[in-house]
Parts: sequence; structure tokens; C-alpha cells
Amino acid sequence: MKKAVFRAVVLIFILVRSAAGFPFETVEINSESTYSAAAVSDIDADGDLDILCGGYWYEAPDWTPHVVRKVEEIGGRFDGYSHLPIDMDGDGDDDFINVNYRSKSIYWIERPDDLYEEWPKHIVALPGAMENGSLVDVDGDGQVDLLPNGPRVVAWWKITNESENSNRKILIRHELIPELAGHGMGIGDVDSDGRMDLVGVSGWAKAPQERIGGTWEWNPEFELERRASVPVLVVDVDRDGDTDIIWSSAHDYGVFWLEQSHDKYGKREWTRHEIDKSWSQGHTPHWLDLDGNGVNEFVCGKRYMAHEGKDPGAYDPLVIYSYEFEPKEAKWRRREISKGDKVGWGLSPAISDIDSDGDLDLVCPGRSGLYLLLNQNQ
Repeated sequence: MKKAVFRAVVLIFILVRSAAGFPFETVEINSESTYSAAAVSDIDADGDLDILCGGYWYEAPDWTPHVVRKVEEIGGRFDGYSHLPIDMDGDGDDDFINVNYRSKSIYWIERPDDLYEEWPKHIVALPGAMENGSLVDVDGDGQVDLLPNGPRVVAWWKITNESENSNRKILIRHELIPELAGHGMGIGDVDSDGRMDLVGVSGWAKAPQERIGGTWEWNPEFELERRASVPVLVVDVDRDGDTDIIWSSAHDYGVFWLEQSHDKYGKREWTRHEIDKSWSQGHTPHWLDLDGNGVNEFVCGKRYMAHEGKDPGAYDPLVIYSYEFEPKEAKWRRREISKGDKVGWGLSPAISDIDSDGDLDLVCPGRSGLYLLLNQNQ
């Protein structure tokens, strides 16, 4: 009898633990770091993935810090709201595009041949304040472009070779419609026509046949939070064959999704659902498969001191959660990745299988430090 009770207790513990959270190991990279963005790349070409964050790169496997450059500090914040890895100079290794709010600039940092030298900085444009940027294929040519988001920046930049005889990249600006301006931007095929549309906080823009020179058609079909996450995720949440929208409030409480459906006449309809309003400041969500079951999850966490404690919930405990939708029950399963310690979720976390064990790990930068969460699911 005692053995049976013991087995039952153990089973309940395992089930609760499985439902409550993922097994992640927290590795402190630099608890004093306050840079907002990180990237993963094999910087020293030794076969191991390293971490770049602000003015330093950290050499695997012991995370030895090395100086990259002196990063400008503007209004108490370091410049560099994203680190997007791409070979800009055509020499076969990753450089890093930065999209920036305080300097209102787009620039890229060149990885030098001698890693003990300061990394050169190349200004691309000064378009205005931007929350973040993504490398996505806007024009459908199979190559990534730069899509930033800002309150007044409504454009994308095509990344292309400088000339036919050069692999060095240049960025060419292309305008979007003004209705897309605001805090929150997403990209995905909303109307299932095979082209990538753009989602803003007050509707979505249908992609034209010719993305360069064509006119994006505005559809004011919904309203998200005034300061939605960057990105807004445009994905098939409920796996019913059409595209839905999921986002978090970047400077308030809440995770939400819009379910797409159609009435009997084929008119598109959107139904808003609340997922979780227990935590705030989810600025930069991702859509990925953490547990290897083939189903993507909404993964996001709380940014630390986004506006010097002025945002709702700013002093609540730091959390990182995963949300997986279960279509049969039409419910979300929330699982805890991290809670209550110093690990925050900054403006540009990096996702990669950094230890090459077959699952995705999380590099978490922010004003509370730089941490690596190693996925122990496998």
C-alpha cells in the first residue's frame, strides 16, 4: 500500500513538473551586462557557436569575453537594439546589422580578420527611432531583407550585392504605406495568396504582386495594443489552415491572439482571445518548437526596466514562458522556462542550438545581465 501511494505521489510530481515548466539550465554569461541584444555565431571559426552582445563577444565553451568595440551610450542606454547576423562584406563570416532607437540609425558591424582589433562600424541610414528589426524575405525572391519597426519608420531595405562582380552587400530602401507606422509589426501570408503581407497595430497591408514599386493595400480589420510586441507573429495558431495573429503587450500586461475565420459569404472575420494577463512587458516574442514535438509555441518573457519602472508591472518578478495551443480543447498550455531570478528577456534574444544537442537554447540579454538557458529536453 505504501509503495503504491509512493508511486502515485511520484507520478503526480512528474506530471506537475512536466506541465509547469521545461527543464532549462541557467548559465550566467555576464551578470553585469546591460546590452539589450544578442546574437549567436561561430565568430572565431573553431566550430563552436559563440555569443555576441553589445561591446563584447563571448568565446565558447567557457564564455571568455573579448572586446568588440566601444558602444555609444545615449540617454543611459547602449545603442544596438538588434544584432542580425549576415555576411555583409562577402568574406564568408557573419557581420551584424544593428537597428537602433536612440541613435535612430541602421548600421552594421564588420567582423575583422584579426579578432583583437576593434570591429568597424558602417552607417547605412538614419531613418528615425526603431524598436527592432528582422531579417525576412519581404519581396519573395528567396533572399532575406531588413524589416525594421518604428513609430514613424515605414520602410524596408532590400539586401543585395553591390555589383554583379562583388559579394559585398548594400541596403536599398523601399517605402511602405504610412498606416503601418506604430509600435508593433509582423509579416506573414494573411490572405493565403502566397505573398508575405505586413501586420501593424491597426490592421494589415496586403502585399502587391510587385513589392518594389507596387502599392500595398491597407485593411483596417482589427486593433492590437497601442504598443504591441516587435514582432507581432503572423502564424497559423490553431492549425486550421489559415493565418492567425498572436502578440504580447510590450509595455503593459497581456498575451493575446486573433483567430481568423470567414462568414458564409467568405468575408474575413477576426475573433480576439486573451491568453494570459498575469505578467507584463513581453517585448520580443518568438514562434518556435522548444520541446521537439513538431508544434511551435509562443515563447516570450518579461523585459527588465524597459522604461525605468514606469510601465505597469515593471517591478513584478522576471518570467519567461512558453505557450502551446491545444486545438482539441481550444486551450493554451503555459509552461515555465524561468521565473523569479535575474534572467530577463530583452529587445533581441537569440535562439540557437548552441550546444549542438538537437534542441533550441535561449540567449537572454537585457539590463539584468546576459544569460544562457540551455534546453535539457533531449
